[in-house]
Amino acid sequence: MASDYGDESGEKMLDNFTRFCELKGESAMRDRARKIQDACDHAKSKSKAHEVIDDGGEMRVEWAKLDMAEFRAIEDYDEIKQVIEAKLRAHGVEPVWFEDKAEGKEYLLFRVVDAQEVWDGFDELSNEAGTAAEKAAEKVKGHVRDNRDERPLEVRAKQAREASEALEAERSGAKAYAREPKFQELRSK
Repeated sequence: MASDYGDESGEKMLDNFTRFCELKGESAMRDRARKIQDACDHAKSKSKAHEVIDDGGEMRVEWAKLDMAEFRAIEDYDEIKQVIEAKLRAHGVEPVWFEDKAEGKEYLLFRVVDAQEVWDGFDELSNEAGTAAEKAAEKVKGHVRDNRDERPLEVRAKQAREASEALEAERSGAKAYAREPKFQELRSK
């Protein structure tokens, strides 16, 4: 899988989407992939200059920041963050994360000279999200029968627990049948 993408981020994304598909269902996984694609596509327009350096009378921007609010709104943000880190490292960019607790925001900080690599990484992630979603759906379908229950795993587990509790309550309320010991007469010669 890593050879399909040229780095480990694609493999991480496929594994992540596969697990998500197994837990939440295919439609939820595809919706999540679309949100990731949209967030990656919007990432370029959302970065802002972060630090300005005075270089002998000439002001130059040294750092840029990207508000991760759109990514944080997606379920399992921490796993998405790991995929982003892997992709940026594959492009030679060392990501720096800054959490502004006062405002409840998190930013990805990067050097302005690395901006093109960051944008290229997000473009690749956007494309890989769609591909990984398709592969995850095929992978999950390949592991189950054709008459698969499409309900998410959490819903099925909850219903199974409720049914088990109902059966247990029914058994405890029913009359218990007990066998009485049989007495046998033993003779000896």
